[in-house]
Amino acid sequence: MPSLAAHLRLACIAAAFCAYAAAASAEVAHPEEKKVEEAHAAEVSKSELVLELDPYYTSLGYNIPLTDKPIPSIISDSEAVIYRDLIEGSLIPRYMVLEASVYPVAYTSSYIKAHSPNLYRQGEIGHSGINLFESATAGFQEPWAVSAFFGNVAKLTRPKETRPGNNYGYTGYLFSAGNRHIKNNALVADDWFEFEWKIKGKIDYPDKKLSWSFRVGARSNHNRDVNDVTYISLHRSNLNLRYSFLEWLENANYDLRAHFLQNGGQMVRLELIAGKKVPVAGWNYTPTLDIGFVWSSPNEYSGALRDNRGNTTTLVFRPSLEF
Repeated sequence: MPSLAAHLRLACIAAAFCAYAAAASAEVAHPEEKKVEEAHAAEVSKSELVLELDPYYTSLGYNIPLTDKPIPSIISDSEAVIYRDLIEGSLIPRYMVLEASVYPVAYTSSYIKAHSPNLYRQGEIGHSGINLFESATAGFQEPWAVSAFFGNVAKLTRPKETRPGNNYGYTGYLFSAGNRHIKNNALVADDWFEFEWKIKGKIDYPDKKLSWSFRVGARSNHNRDVNDVTYISLHRSNLNLRYSFLEWLENANYDLRAHFLQNGGQMVRLELIAGKKVPVAGWNYTPTLDIGFVWSSPNEYSGALRDNRGNTTTLVFRPSLEF
């Protein structure tokens, strides 16, 4: 089994790779192409519902303005410009977003394990110790959540774009809570609370899709067998029909997440996942495949939930379709 030092080296390589991939895609916009303006300045600021559907993450959010200013627009095709303008002024929240989210694949796998153990065991690959249900859901530690976000919200559009879109970027503070924890696809009673700072966004056009989420935060658990942690999480996913399959820095996604004990700072969890998308001309969906691993220390848990076998590594294998 790879050592912790080896995992750390992999994490550093992955972080550098993610940064390089983002930088390679973030073309600097010309001054005449980039502008940040208030969208329809004459309009009165209003609340909006935002629905996001995905087999791994589905959410319904309600944007509530805290001032009378309308949601601004960031008009640029440069990631660097979008990130910069989202962060500017984010210390003073101008919007609140209430959201309810559910993780369908993770919850379904937990339900199958609890209520159809024979079906769950059919996901095992020989005597390898690999279960396809666990590989598909590794990294998801809760089945659902409710949250309140305070920060900046902006509509995102590229220059000369005439097609309407439901593209938003968020930067600010997020408070989340739930009443269940997932460990090895088993639901554990746990009233947890989480606080984080994040920059998140999604762009969806017929020829291009881009999403990102960069977060730092801390989680507290009422269940004493689930240890409190701080964490850092980096995610970027890009789909562009103009690029071929062989252009590896495009049409790909990268995820890196590391957990550290709040008491002592020991790293107890590391998730490293990379995926490739295969766009096919004429198809309205894109096959994707994510591969990686989740490493965890027995010190991630205490008491009855502690795994006394030592460090464990779970293979991540997530085939999917992106619409």
